[in-house]
Amino acid sequence: MSPQMVEIENITEIRPRVLGEFHVEEFEPRTEAIARAFEWGKQVHAGQTRLSGEPYFETHCGWVASFVDNLVHKETWTIAALLHDAVEDTGESLDQIRALFPGEMGEEIAHIIDGLTKMSNPRDGSTREMDTLRKIAMFRDPAVFVIKLADKSHNLLTLKYMPPGKQWQKATEAIRAYGKLAGILNCYRWRRWIEDMAFPYAEPESYDTVKAKIDADPRLNLNFIRYYLGELGRLMEQEDVDGAVRFTVNGYWQAWDKLQRMARARRTSLQDFSAVNDIVSFRMVVKDNDEMACYRLLARVNRYFGKNLDQDRFDDYIATPQNGYRALQVTSWLPGMGAIETAIATEEMEGENTWGVIYAINHGKDISKYRPVQIFTPYGGTRFLQEGGTVLDGVAAIQEFYLDKISKVLVNGEERHLYDTLNPGDVVEVISIGPHLVPQPDWLNHCDITTARRLRVVLATVALKEASQKGKQLIHPLLAKQGILSLDDVASLESSRIDQLLGLMACANLDDLYSAVGGGSIILRELEDALDRVGISRAVLNWVTVEVSGSNTANRPGVLAYLAGLVSEAGGNIIHTIHTTSPDGSFYLRLVLAGLDEERKENLHELFSKSRFPLDKVEIV
Repeated sequence: MSPQMVEIENITEIRPRVLGEFHVEEFEPRTEAIARAFEWGKQVHAGQTRLSGEPYFETHCGWVASFVDNLVHKETWTIAALLHDAVEDTGESLDQIRALFPGEMGEEIAHIIDGLTKMSNPRDGSTREMDTLRKIAMFRDPAVFVIKLADKSHNLLTLKYMPPGKQWQKATEAIRAYGKLAGILNCYRWRRWIEDMAFPYAEPESYDTVKAKIDADPRLNLNFIRYYLGELGRLMEQEDVDGAVRFTVNGYWQAWDKLQRMARARRTSLQDFSAVNDIVSFRMVVKDNDEMACYRLLARVNRYFGKNLDQDRFDDYIATPQNGYRALQVTSWLPGMGAIETAIATEEMEGENTWGVIYAINHGKDISKYRPVQIFTPYGGTRFLQEGGTVLDGVAAIQEFYLDKISKVLVNGEERHLYDTLNPGDVVEVISIGPHLVPQPDWLNHCDITTARRLRVVLATVALKEASQKGKQLIHPLLAKQGILSLDDVASLESSRIDQLLGLMACANLDDLYSAVGGGSIILRELEDALDRVGISRAVLNWVTVEVSGSNTANRPGVLAYLAGLVSEAGGNIIHTIHTTSPDGSFYLRLVLAGLDEERKENLHELFSKSRFPLDKVEIV
C-alpha cells in the first residue's frame, strides 16, 4: 500500500480567501478580441469614477472580467463581463457591440449584455430597477447569472464607501437574493463569501458577537483539525481507498442562520454554537468516481466515532441529491467540543459541491439543471428558486417566517394557489393581513427540498401550538378546583413549585407541559397527582383567582380601581395581577387573591355580578 495514496490537506489558514484562490489582479487581456473589448470599454467609460474615487472601468469592469475569466475560461463571457455596463451607463447600443465583434461571437456577447443591462425606459410603470431585474429573469442564461454574481461581489467589496442606509439595503439583498442564487448554482464557496461580506452591514448588531463566538470555538483549533484530518486519512488507508482528506469552515452568516433555525425548532439555544455541526466539516474525497467506495468509508467512519455518532443526523445525499449537492454526511458529538460533520464524496461530486455550475462548465458537464427561476417582490426585491418552484417556494424565499402567516398570495396582482408553478419574472406578494392559512403536511408535496426543510420546522411549531392550546383547555378544570386559572401565576409567586412539577413531568417548561398534555403523552390523572405532590392546591396555597374581560365600552377610566374595590369589599387581598388591553379597546384582567374563605368568595361572586361596568366574562374559582 503506497503511503502517498491519501493526501492530507496542509493547513495554511482557517478561512482561505476566495480572491486568494483565483488571484484577481489588474486585468490583462489574454486574446486579441478581449484586448479590443478592453480598449473600447476604456474609451466609452472615460471619466467615470467609483464612490472610492477610482477609475470606474479599470477598477470595476476590469475586476469583474478578471474574476469571471479566472472562474470560466470563456472568451465571450470575459468580454461580456468587461462591457456589462456599457449600454446602461454610457448609452452605447447592442448593435455597436455586434459591429465590434462580427458573427456569432458578437451575437452571444450582445445577448449576455442585453440580459445584464438596465433599461432606461420602464414599460409597465415599475421602477427602473424592477424592470431591470424582470428582464434578467427572462434570460436564464448561466453567463448572465455568473457575471451578475461577480458584479455583486465586487460591489460588496466596496460597501464601505456607501451611505449606511444603502449599505444595509445592498447587504440585505446580497444575502436574501444573491447568496441564495450562488447556492442554487451550487457555488457554495462563492455563497459563503458573498454572505460573509454582507453580514457586517446587514446585521451589524449580531455580526461582532457571532464572529467572536465562532472564532473562539474549540473546533477551529488547528491542532484539533490536524488530528482529525490525520485520523480520517488513516481510515481511508485502512479501507485501501485513494483520495484526500480536506476540511471546510462554514461561513459566519451560514452558521448564524443555521443556529437560528435550530433554535426555532427547540434543538438548541441562540447562545450555543456547539450543536451547529458544520462549523468545521471534514471532507473525505475519493479519487476515483466510485460511489461504493464512499459507502465502504461510511462504515469505517461510523465504527470509528461509535458511541459519539449522532444517529439523528445522517444524510445520504448521494442516493437523494439536494439541489445538486451529493455526499454522505455523518455528525458526531465530541464531549467538550461539540458537533462535527464528516462528509464523504467522490472527487467529481466534491468539485460540483463546491463550485457547481463553474465546475460543470470547466469539465464539459451538462449545465441544463442550472437554470434558476428569478422572481420579485412588489418593491423590487429579487429572489431565486429552483426550476419548477411553486408559489409556496416563493413565499419561503421571500421570508421563511411568512410560512405560517399567509392569508393569500398575489402573483402579478392576481391571487394564486400555493401549489401553482411560478415563472421567471413573476412578482410575488404575500398578504398576511386577515385569517392565516394553517400550514398542512400536504404542503410538503408541493415545494422544493429547501422549503420543505423550513416547512417541517413550521409544521412542528404549529403542531406544538395546537397541542399546547388543547393542553391548557384540558388542564383548566384541574386548576380551577385548586383556585388557579393559570400556572403562570404559580410560576410568578411560587416558582419552586413549578420547578418541582416540571421535574416530575420531565418537561423543560410550561409550554412543553401543555403540549405533552394536549398530545396525550401526559394523562390528566398523572398531572393531578403531581400537582398535589408539589403543593399546587387550594389546601396549600389558599388562593382564589378572578378572570374578567370586557369590551371597550366597559374599559373606561376607573374600571380597574372599581374592580379592585370589590375585592377589598369582599375581604380579599390582591397578590398578583395580569392586565392587558387590545387595540380595539377591550381588556382582560386576572387577579390572584388571598384571604378569602368560601363565604367571602360567594360574596365576591355577588359583587361582581352587580358590577356597574358591563363585563363580558367573569370567572371566579
